[in-house]
Amino acid sequence: MDTKRRTPSFLPRPSLRVIIAVILGLGSTVISFMGSWIPSLWGDEATSVLSATRPIPSLFWMLGRVDAVHGTYYLFLHFWVGAFGASPFSIRFPSAIAAGLTVAGIVLLATRLVNLRTGIFAGIVCLALPRVTYMGEEARGYAFSAALVVWLTILLVKILQDGSPRRRYWVLYAVGLAVCGYVFLFSLLILVAHAVVVLSMRRRTLVVTWAKWAGLGLVLDIPIIAFGYFQRSQIAFLSARNAATFSQVFVGQWFGTAQCAEVCWALIVAAIAVALVSWIRHRNDERTDSRSTPGIVLLGAMWLLAPTAILLTINVVDPIYSSRYLTFAVPGAALLIGYLLGRIKPLALGIVLLVGTLLVTWPVYLSQRTPYSKNASDWAAVAALIKEHAKPGDGMLFDEGINPSKRPRLGMRAYPYAYVGLKDIALKTPWWNTNYWSDSTYTLDQVPERLNGVRTVWLTEYRAPGSATYDQYDLSTLASLKFTVVKTYELHSNVVIELHRP
Repeated sequence: MDTKRRTPSFLPRPSLRVIIAVILGLGSTVISFMGSWIPSLWGDEATSVLSATRPIPSLFWMLGRVDAVHGTYYLFLHFWVGAFGASPFSIRFPSAIAAGLTVAGIVLLATRLVNLRTGIFAGIVCLALPRVTYMGEEARGYAFSAALVVWLTILLVKILQDGSPRRRYWVLYAVGLAVCGYVFLFSLLILVAHAVVVLSMRRRTLVVTWAKWAGLGLVLDIPIIAFGYFQRSQIAFLSARNAATFSQVFVGQWFGTAQCAEVCWALIVAAIAVALVSWIRHRNDERTDSRSTPGIVLLGAMWLLAPTAILLTINVVDPIYSSRYLTFAVPGAALLIGYLLGRIKPLALGIVLLVGTLLVTWPVYLSQRTPYSKNASDWAAVAALIKEHAKPGDGMLFDEGINPSKRPRLGMRAYPYAYVGLKDIALKTPWWNTNYWSDSTYTLDQVPERLNGVRTVWLTEYRAPGSATYDQYDLSTLASLKFTVVKTYELHSNVVIELHRP
């Protein structure tokens, strides 16, 4: 008889696939946050900071007018900033965690659909894809939407594989779908991919059950859908852009550079072709009955392509397309490429192709972690200059005549430490007391009376990167008040002008 005492096990020993998923997920988080503090914050991230640093009542007041579709993320970030501050590293780190959860989920999903080898390939590809490394260093909610969609899809696959799932799984699916909608409205487009996969199972009862619970999830999302519809004028600026170009859709949307896109699309097309040939050869083989396990290629292709096709179709009538809105679809690319690399024999050849894929993503990753990589923003450089040269009591004026997301005033809000002790000449109402996400300012004709007693003014004007000229928003007004230019500092996308008067 064995007399040795055995240590009781309170937790099940994790399987190999879980261990690998955790390792790759942590690797993705590390890769995403490395260097994330280098790029300057830009307009959308400043919006996140300003919204998150409002008092809760003020935040809900604002969301009733604008940005309701980002409200869940802002609410989360409110408590995060309260605990960890609003430095670029701090506010971007949650997205790095979400990127890790996305990659870990892709490993488990691909393993469940095919095998562990496919899961490993898909996970490694996912953590390196440019859209994933970009979403993991941006203070917006897109990384969270991607992670939620991945884990919702894992739940659906489990339900489909179980055959007769417990009711609580369907309830969790409906609630999870609703959460996806509240984190980012367009992530509900994953339902198209889910619908196709469920239909491919050829089980009528399953289709009806899925439709019922998916419908419940949409019912729970009615408030956010309504807010999104009534606030749709907020993205009216997209009508002035030609965002839905071939280059943007097929290159910039997920892959960053033409070289990376060419390699990834070649692998994606090859994966679909291999799966199609295999299906044609074995479509009458009972051993390939698709009613027990969804096909990874069908799921990946619909996940990657269907949401894009829907947005582009709507965009023809009502401009609504932005590449970042489709961040949640990029895991579909990882599934397709992982499937192909996992099928290749010998294994060494698959590894060679994987290394080649990683090599073409590496330059994109490095370019994402340069000082001006976020929409060419140079607000960190402006803040450093002001911190070094401006003195307490000096006045600050900003170019207020350009696109709101590029206004230099947001740089002051993104890097407030550099502007302590300076007088904000044009400020009328600070952002936390408005029903919009930014400050309310006085018009130019109201500025002169607010300059009484100010002898030095620092004016920040926007300049398109590479342009030889810059905006002249406030210079004529200041000249009429006897201010003369002392020095001009030309930065990447802004010009800081120092002006004195006797």
